[in-house]
Amino acid sequence: MKIGIVAGVIVLIIALVVCLVPLKEVAYTATVDYQDTETYYEDEPYQDTETYNEAIPLSYDETSYVKDDTIKEHRQIIIGGVVFQDEVVEVPIQVASVDVKNTDDIAGSFTVSFSGITPIFGSPSLTTKLDLSPGEVKTATCPADDVGNWSYSVTPSTKMIEKQRTVTKHRQVEKQRTVIKQRSEIRYKKVTVLDYLLHY
Repeated sequence: MKIGIVAGVIVLIIALVVCLVPLKEVAYTATVDYQDTETYYEDEPYQDTETYNEAIPLSYDETSYVKDDTIKEHRQIIIGGVVFQDEVVEVPIQVASVDVKNTDDIAGSFTVSFSGITPIFGSPSLTTKLDLSPGEVKTATCPADDVGNWSYSVTPSTKMIEKQRTVTKHRQVEKQRTVIKQRSEIRYKKVTVLDYLLHY
C-alpha cells in the first residue's frame, strides 16, 4: 500500500512537472513598435519679386480755350434775274481749341474729341489726331457758329514700361518627422512539455 502511495505521488509530481513547469524553449514571432525618421515634402509659400511690362498712357499738358475768327462766304441775291448782291463777305465764327503738349520722353499720338459743338463747313469730324514729338505742341480746333457749352477729351497713345511687383510663390521643401512603425521580431519563451507537445 505504501508503494502504491509513493508511486501515486511520483506520478503526480511527474504530471505536475509536465503540465506546469516550463522546461522547453520555443521561438515565436512578436510585433513590436519602434520609432523611425520619415522624409516628406511640403508646399511652402515664399515672397518673390517679379518683373513685368505694363502699358501706360503718355504724359501731356493741355489748354482749352475759345477764340473768335472769321470766314469768307460768297453771298449772292438775285431777284427776277436782277443781281442785287454778289460779294464775298466775312462772317464771324467761334473756334473751340485745345493745345496739347507732349511732356513724355517718346513721340506719340494724342486724339482730341470734341462734344457739345455743331461744327460748320458741313459736318467735319469732331475728332482730331495730333502726332507729337517730345516737347512739341499742336492745336486741335473745331470751328462753329456758336460754341456754347462744349467739352473735350484727350486720349494719348501708350508706351510699355518695366515694373516690379511682389508675388507669392510656392516651393517643395524637404522635411522630416518621427513616426511609429511596426516590425516582426523572433523571440523565445519557455513552455511546459505538455504545451509543447500539444502546440509545437
